[in-house]
Amino acid sequence: MARIALTGGTGLVGGVLVPLLLARGHTLRMLVRPRSGRVPTAMPGVEWVVGRLDEQAPIRQLVHDVDVILHAAYLHPEEPPPDRSLAEHWVQTNFVGSMRLLENTIGVGLQQLIYVSSLAVYGNDPDQDPLGDRFVRDEDFPLWPREFYGSMRSATERLVITAAHAYGLNTSVFRLGHVLGLRQPWTDSPFVGTVRDAVRHGEIRTAVGSCVLAVEDAAAILADAVGDRGLRGQVFNTFDRWLDHADIAPIVAQELGRPVAVRCAAAKRPRSPIVGERIHARHTAWRTAAAIADLARELTHRCQQESGAAG
Repeated sequence: MARIALTGGTGLVGGVLVPLLLARGHTLRMLVRPRSGRVPTAMPGVEWVVGRLDEQAPIRQLVHDVDVILHAAYLHPEEPPPDRSLAEHWVQTNFVGSMRLLENTIGVGLQQLIYVSSLAVYGNDPDQDPLGDRFVRDEDFPLWPREFYGSMRSATERLVITAAHAYGLNTSVFRLGHVLGLRQPWTDSPFVGTVRDAVRHGEIRTAVGSCVLAVEDAAAILADAVGDRGLRGQVFNTFDRWLDHADIAPIVAQELGRPVAVRCAAAKRPRSPIVGERIHARHTAWRTAAAIADLARELTHRCQQESGAAG
């Protein structure tokens, strides 16, 4: 059983991943950002470290005497400290913080770092990629993100994988697609806009599509990676399928008890689709269909309540 240093344990995936890791007999040391008046909940098998990725002392405490570093945290833009610009704060917390974890990997027992990245490394609009017509977008596809978030993810990935080849560390990358699960706040959940249109107007008006996977699958894939020495230097496009969000119309209609029309064309796929054969060879028990149905039903009820309150 492994001693795991975990970042991102309080997020959507972390909420499923933590109990799964504990059930497998692992012990966790988890980084949690300081929040005024909030104390982490005591859990058997979990030690909390209060701090941020850009603070050296908490990171040293986090990684001391562990076997594996599982890095799933990412700080989205927030109010920076008085001595930093927003851009600097973002870079220091995410990129520099990730590099601090990477440089500590050589000191852990299994020399393993699992980095949770995003399919955003391909860019918000992959069709703008100048190489998009020439190559399949697999894990070896050259990355050309054209926005800050994807660029930072891509840069971190490159250094994580370089560490595997240059220093023999067991570092690997899992690029998650759109994870299906109820977020906090719930209005940040996948396809909430589609469900809201269906509830309010009885029709879906905007074409949206994404590469998706269930939060339970994301957690299982990461848990299975712990202690796997065969992962060194590997990258995985981690998703199950492409979902046209309009395909949830029958589920929403059933919950509403009335028809839901689709008034838009199918969501446009990238000219050269992102592929994930590598993760499908590793993970076969996908829960995507159930996750789509469960989330669509829950969002339908919440959007109905929202509409009733607004009325």
